Amino acid sequence: MFRRDISPGSFDDFDVVNDLVDLGYTVGDADDHDEVIPKIEEPPDGHWVPPTPVERLLYRDKDDPDASGYLSILATAGVYHLVAITHADQDPAKRQPIIAELSDGLRALSVYTVDVLPRPHPKVVYEFTTLRGLVEMLSDVDVLLVNPETPCQNALQLGDKMLRMMLQLHDEYWEPGYFSGRIITRQSNATEPGSLLHGLACGAQLCATNGYAWNTTEHHGNGYSAELALVEKWWDVKVRDDWLQIERRLLDRDVGSSSWDDVLHTRNLLADHVGGPADAAQWRQYDESAFRQYVAQSGAPAHPGADPRLDAVVAARGHLITRILHYEDRFREDRLLPAGGSVRSTAAWDLGRASAMARWGRSTRFCTQAEMFDALRELSQEAQRRYTSWEEFGVGYLLGRCLHFDEDSFGSWYTDARDIHERLLSYEQSPWLTVPFR
Repeated sequence: MFRRDISPGSFDDFDVVNDLVDLGYTVGDADDHDEVIPKIEEPPDGHWVPPTPVERLLYRDKDDPDASGYLSILATAGVYHLVAITHADQDPAKRQPIIAELSDGLRALSVYTVDVLPRPHPKVVYEFTTLRGLVEMLSDVDVLLVNPETPCQNALQLGDKMLRMMLQLHDEYWEPGYFSGRIITRQSNATEPGSLLHGLACGAQLCATNGYAWNTTEHHGNGYSAELALVEKWWDVKVRDDWLQIERRLLDRDVGSSSWDDVLHTRNLLADHVGGPADAAQWRQYDESAFRQYVAQSGAPAHPGADPRLDAVVAARGHLITRILHYEDRFREDRLLPAGGSVRSTAAWDLGRASAMARWGRSTRFCTQAEMFDALRELSQEAQRRYTSWEEFGVGYLLGRCLHFDEDSFGSWYTDARDIHERLLSYEQSPWLTVPFR
């Protein structure tokens, strides 16, 4: 419909990093980052494989004179627009989107769906917006370019009628969290099989929880500013050094799972010693004895009553054992564990989150591509060392999540993750069915 200059606009100001240098946003300069905007060519035979159903539906409807079908897909999924990193902001009203001048003097804004975006760039970022938020950005724009330079591209001429339709479709179709709980697997524009893909599969629970494709390192998530807000809210990660520290701790299983695994380890030793499962009383007794012996090796008094603080730690370990047994009973009831089965390690809880944190490190520009790759390979190797299957890994992750968040209530922290766990073991395109664990 419209011809346009394929460049999105002037990038001269992207070199002005200002005070953001101190926040580590330019760390990605060490990477090869030639991609700025997506460019996906349609194969000569016309058999393009869209990354996800969103692009497949856009491809289907791109030539329909009635734009409502095409726009309803965007209303459901939302879109991403390009911004210089120095102009990004969590408040959409404060952003400075890049507007391109078309050959005929019209002004155009390019927007994209998340699964066509290129790898994160250190100087330009993509911000997310709904269709309603997009309308508020289009006051001086003549043409909306959707996924330009891709097979599902479209050029929509704007006007009062088109803008009213966009607002109406937003109100009809937009639902926050619509993709949450879904297993999204890219069919193209995805990471190739190997250790990186295995490391990504270790984070499949969180990808499904948040509703993003699991099999890509080119992660943009909720959009740049929202990703910054996410890691600050949930992880207190504000600068690059924060990310380096938390990723290292997750890789070392030291953000939650190490203390739980210390207790599970005593049961594992006891089971190996007696040649079979140990009951609750045996486990508590053996754990207390082993822990007091460990303390006694330092020369400190370790017998019961000698040190109230030590007695409190022993009691807390006994309470943790009760909690673990409580959850394992429920896991067996829900057929997540076989009869008589138990969890040998919760390391998957930290390793799965390390996979997600590696991707967040790229979406926030707190790490380089090489650092993300190294983290994914390391956690992949550690997962394979500690577990024998995705089933075992998944239950270890689930127990860690419950011990961290659920507070013995078997509420949504448990049920949501349980449902995703079951989908990951049954959905035909799940990483846990398509990526060999070893």
